[in-house]
Amino acid sequence: MKSYKTTIHTDGDCVCVVHHSTKIIEHNLVNKTIKLNNDGWFSKTTKDRINTYFNESNLCAFGVFQKKGKWFVLTPKNDHKNALPYENNMILEVA
Repeated sequence: MKSYKTTIHTDGDCVCVVHHSTKIIEHNLVNKTIKLNNDGWFSKTTKDRINTYFNESNLCAFGVFQKKGKWFVLTPKNDHKNALPYENNMILEVA
């Protein structure tokens, strides 16, 4: 993962990705969930960091994309036509 202003650390059972000072990903390895949070920063870099984490964690069926200025989330249960609207602190099941 690109490291400029982005860190990855563990916190108990969680892997956390922090971009600048915002925890954008909290991946609970025991509960098999991921909490997403961009703290209102709808930037290309934040989106890229989230997608890079998904890809490097072998969670390639997950992703974040933008359409007409709004973010959407892909999961194994949906496609681009049925993507979930992005919400801060949304929790995805990755089991």
